[in-house]
Amino acid sequence: MPQCIAITHNMNKLAHYKDILFSTLSEITSLIIAGKDKKLIFQRLLDCCLTVLGAERVYLLELEGEKVIRYSISRNSSEGDDISVESVSAVGIKEWVIKEGSEQHQFAKGEELAVDLPSVASHYLDGNIQNRSIISAPLVANRTMFGLLVAIHPTDGGLYSTEDIRLVTILSNQAAIALENRQLYQKLEKEAITDDLTSVYNYRFLMNSLKTELKRARRFGQIFSFVMLDVDNLKQYNDRLGHLSGSQALKEVAHLIKLRSREIDLISKYGGDEFGILLPQTGLTGGRQVIRRVLDSVAEHCFDGDESGLITCSAGISCFPQDGTSVRELIAGADRALYEAKRRGKNRVLTTHDLLVDVRD
Repeated sequence: MPQCIAITHNMNKLAHYKDILFSTLSEITSLIIAGKDKKLIFQRLLDCCLTVLGAERVYLLELEGEKVIRYSISRNSSEGDDISVESVSAVGIKEWVIKEGSEQHQFAKGEELAVDLPSVASHYLDGNIQNRSIISAPLVANRTMFGLLVAIHPTDGGLYSTEDIRLVTILSNQAAIALENRQLYQKLEKEAITDDLTSVYNYRFLMNSLKTELKRARRFGQIFSFVMLDVDNLKQYNDRLGHLSGSQALKEVAHLIKLRSREIDLISKYGGDEFGILLPQTGLTGGRQVIRRVLDSVAEHCFDGDESGLITCSAGISCFPQDGTSVRELIAGADRALYEAKRRGKNRVLTTHDLLVDVRD
């Protein structure tokens, strides 16, 4: 190929790759702003990496607690294929990701990184990396390490260049921003639906959940129960030990409710010293059993390192559809049962059925 034609070809190829890069970065920015799922963002990022670097395989290794989530795509993937996503053991690779994330690297022919790379590759990078050129860049935003971006290709295509390293760094920075934004979004989302003191759901989330459960139960002909739970003797406890101790006691009560409830139950702060609990697919008898466990646990607990029994709880339970077909009716029914439970001596749970039985008697 004449030299001028070769130069023109290379320039056109470079311009094409720049278009792909800028288009990808623009799209990723839009996806981040829109709060889209990180898998979609990583799909665009890895597709770009695969194409522009001419890589054989590309990986994004995300640190998630004690796990490593591996996103990957290879040259053999069909056009339009989704990236592969799987959780892998953090043993070995986590140390490598953190160590190698301290700076950008370029390696060829299976040179060792922070750990035994051939061993790591056989478990985490889909096999043998002999005669392969490897390039990596960390996913870092605001001094937080989120993971590592890794690209692999045969060395017969030449080593990765300084420009390639810059490209991987740019893409890894975009991935880090996406992960950081997701964490911030999740934090804000959690704060919007969580009670600050007790860390259970707040009143607004409870009301929305009740409306949703009501629609679902109507549609599928199912039942559910609603519980109003009130902390007994909290005023006396505050007068004796102070409001800081009272606030701590509320936090501990919330913890005990979560501990003794089922996974499907929704616990929320209703207001003051009251909690609202949604028990899906549960009737009055089942609801009584769940809440009785909660009340016993609270009565046996030593608050503020003091003796047990200083704080107890009372509860009232209503059930859909027998006690009401609206959120307001169900809350009112549970509230009546709660009032009667406290009137009868506290530390007890009553249902709307108990009130009807007493009327008949």
